[in-house]
Amino acid sequence: MAAQRKRIQAAWVVVAMLLAGGAVAHGSRLPPPGSAVGQKVCSAVVPDSWRDSINVPASWTPRTCADWAHSEGAVHYQLGCFYEARRNAPAFV
Repeated sequence: MAAQRKRIQAAWVVVAMLLAGGAVAHGSRLPPPGSAVGQKVCSAVVPDSWRDSINVPASWTPRTCADWAHSEGAVHYQLGCFYEARRNAPAFV
């Protein structure tokens, strides 16, 4: 079960990065190296059942994310940010 959960989590990270790709770039040019650029993401989670993730504005707080997740029928939420730690090296906080 733990291995399946890790595979699902890894798949979610890949999908979220692909969906956030355009937002991370902020236009047609890439940001200069070393600049802090990312995309905030909120996920509604029902363990062992489903997850729904959306890109959200930087102004979203944990409370905003929790409220949205609960409105979707989820019991848990996750709020984080995808960013590029160094060129072609995505990270998640």
